[in-house]
Amino acid sequence: MTLPRLEEKPVFVQRLFNRIATRYDALNNIISFGMHWGWKRHAVASLQLKNAEHGLDVCTGTGDLLGLMLPNVGEAGQVTGLDFSEQMLAVAKDRYKNASNVTLVQGDAMHLPFANDTFHASIISFGLRNVADIRQTIAEMMRCTQVGGRVINLDTAPITSLPCFSWYFKHVMPRFGELLAGDKEAYQYLQASTEAFESPERLKAVFESLGLVDVRIERLGFGSVAMIVGVKAL
Repeated sequence: MTLPRLEEKPVFVQRLFNRIATRYDALNNIISFGMHWGWKRHAVASLQLKNAEHGLDVCTGTGDLLGLMLPNVGEAGQVTGLDFSEQMLAVAKDRYKNASNVTLVQGDAMHLPFANDTFHASIISFGLRNVADIRQTIAEMMRCTQVGGRVINLDTAPITSLPCFSWYFKHVMPRFGELLAGDKEAYQYLQASTEAFESPERLKAVFESLGLVDVRIERLGFGSVAMIVGVKAL
């Protein structure tokens, strides 16, 4: 499929995720064979959040990552999830309706509605390829993170050592989307946006150019997923 132009991307992405919100979690489990939970647990551990701290999840979607962050911050801590899609947030709000230390906000990842140095660590998971300006999004996450805190991106990678991965993404995954979600276009977009996404090396360079330090790449899922970790310096 043809990807939307940058100026069209926010509206396109918002509408797409609104359509598939109620089926998103189930499909994630199916198309990743449940492996996404392991990647997310590793990324959350890498945030190094501690008891009573405050973590941010940008492009939180249905909020599954927030549930992995909660045990680390404890009852005295707080986690905040932000997403552009009101329908994805509706699922998250239902999930955490009894959780007093979860805050959910509808907003733009490129213009985070939070004060400087609000969070002890921040993460964006499988969302960076959906924004119109990658550099601005990372800069905003860095702005809202306290000195010494970690900024993490976890996402699919355009190049992988996994045999048949590209074929699976291009032909099988959209078919799952069509059969199980009734929305083939959404999963065609996932495949196309992954192929067009920046390499982990390029994202590492963006992190470093913004002033993040100790930046490293970790490849997961036979290279199909990459985690970029940086630390906000003085």
